[in-house]
Amino acid sequence: MMCIVGQTNLYFGAIQKKCSMNNQNKLLIVAITWAVLFLLYSINRFLLKNTFLKNFTKINRPLVSNLSKPPGTILSKIGVLFVFGINIITILILIIDSLPSSINQYFVVLKVDFPLWVNIIGSVLFVIDDIFGFFAMVFNPNYTPLYKIPPQEFILATQGPYRLIRHPRYTVEAFLNIALFLFTGIWLPMLGLIGWIAIYHQVLSEEGYLMTLAAKEYTEYRNKTNMFVPKFQRKQSIK
Repeated sequence: MMCIVGQTNLYFGAIQKKCSMNNQNKLLIVAITWAVLFLLYSINRFLLKNTFLKNFTKINRPLVSNLSKPPGTILSKIGVLFVFGINIITILILIIDSLPSSINQYFVVLKVDFPLWVNIIGSVLFVIDDIFGFFAMVFNPNYTPLYKIPPQEFILATQGPYRLIRHPRYTVEAFLNIALFLFTGIWLPMLGLIGWIAIYHQVLSEEGYLMTLAAKEYTEYRNKTNMFVPKFQRKQSIK
């Protein structure tokens, strides 16, 4: 943890002290979070053999010509990858900036000097976001950053995080733009907000595609959930 003593405040006659989390501590949080989640994912994938998915309903993909290519336009896919990629670039910048190098001076323009409490809030959001994204992958064996044509027999992910929202992985990456900004102090991931509109259009294409694959099942699922935020239903009072 690094603390910088500021100048005396002429108005209040007090010395302000500004603290921020150093890069080594930030990278340690990233490394521990990803290492633990990777270990758990590997255990589930290779040892538990996707135990969570044993009772899921499997759907047979119809042989229809308009299902021969994945949904989405080139622009929507580029936008989605931009949102994902800017988060990865931010972590790479954090790694490089933590090393003793002459190029670190060029990263100054990319950073905002947040106080420690903002970094802590960002780190908590980062960990929670990654855990939620981990479960999204666990409950969706067909997950890829961009939707691809499913196998002839596939599982329609509706459990775990998918019980709350229909597109948890997209939500995770979009929210990570904000969490990384607060956590690392690097403003670059905020550019990912530009790609949020691409995520929305990609989602519309994917949902149209899924309606063709499994109209009945997906219609029922859509009626119970929202795209990106949980649906809170009001409890009906008993008269």
